[in-house]
Amino acid sequence: MSNTVSKTTNGHKAKFTPNMGNFKVSLSYEGLSLKKSSDNQTIADLKRKYAK
Repeated sequence: MSNTVSKTTNGHKAKFTPNMGNFKVSLSYEGLSLKKSSDNQTIADLKRKYAK
């Protein structure tokens, strides 16, 4: 049995980016919600805004 490893171009790993709709549903399961002012922002924008 051989092990195969798929590689992306330039040897970089692909980053997972969740769908914003799925992210909102996930937050609602935890009893959380996004502010109305951040409705039109992407997840990357929100990470930059709330990074500590």
